[in-house]
Amino acid sequence: MFRPQTRPEAHLPAGEGKAGNGQPDFMALLREALTQPGRVAECYHLFHSYSLSNALWVAGQLWARGEALAPIASFNRWKELGRVVKKGSKALMMSMPVTVKAKADAKPEDDAQDGGKGKASHTLFIARRNWFALHQTEPLEGAEPHDLEAKAPAAWNPAHALAALGITREAFQSSDGNTQGYALPESRRVAVSPLAVEPIKTLCHELAHCLLHSEQGRIEDGPELTRSLAEVEAESVAYLCCAVLSCGNLEASRGYIQHWLQDTSAERVTEKHARRIMGAADKILKAGRAAPAEAEA
Repeated sequence: MFRPQTRPEAHLPAGEGKAGNGQPDFMALLREALTQPGRVAECYHLFHSYSLSNALWVAGQLWARGEALAPIASFNRWKELGRVVKKGSKALMMSMPVTVKAKADAKPEDDAQDGGKGKASHTLFIARRNWFALHQTEPLEGAEPHDLEAKAPAAWNPAHALAALGITREAFQSSDGNTQGYALPESRRVAVSPLAVEPIKTLCHELAHCLLHSEQGRIEDGPELTRSLAEVEAESVAYLCCAVLSCGNLEASRGYIQHWLQDTSAERVTEKHARRIMGAADKILKAGRAAPAEAEA
């Protein structure tokens, strides 16, 4: 069994402080990821989770317009997230509950339904147009960019990594704004949300799914994940990559790992899993540091 030490081991950024063979000390980093305190990032709760009926209704509206699925939010919520709705955009419609109180001249039988408190009320569902898809918005002036190219460290190129690993990045298609990215391991495709708070970490996470979990179909990097140990593996790979590249929020990454460990326990992270994690991280780091032609040689 792989038993992470409880004593923290210090490490240096950008691969400094080698393990003695010219490689980053992956084992020390992995122990840290499994044992040191973390916190689950707020990015998984930025968007409201709409009912299934509303989600299907919105999907139908987008389909009728010939537009792809995308994260949905209200006009004001987009503004809070640093984006503004483009002029001329047509709002999407959803059904919202509205509580209607009884009138002063309500019948006695209505009052009896409320225990005689005189506060009888009922709920109506009203259709409103107040929501917009991501592609109907644009960043506010001065807003921090979230795209891969803007966030990528100088020592690692996302396009080179994708090409060298034979993995395709596709346009993000999901109506869940809390989903940071997803992977389709069987077809070696990944997508990173344009709203991803840590796009490089998310890309490394999804690349890890393609390298390690090709039997799983589609795995979404969001709050409704299944197969806990696979998520521990993928996020551990992302943690090692970001620690070496000195990018990303490592505390939030540890929080994500430890969240999924609750459903598996650190005892199930065996030496075999540790080797898989470190091997995938090494491949991803090397792929992004070399030009595609060099990586194929």
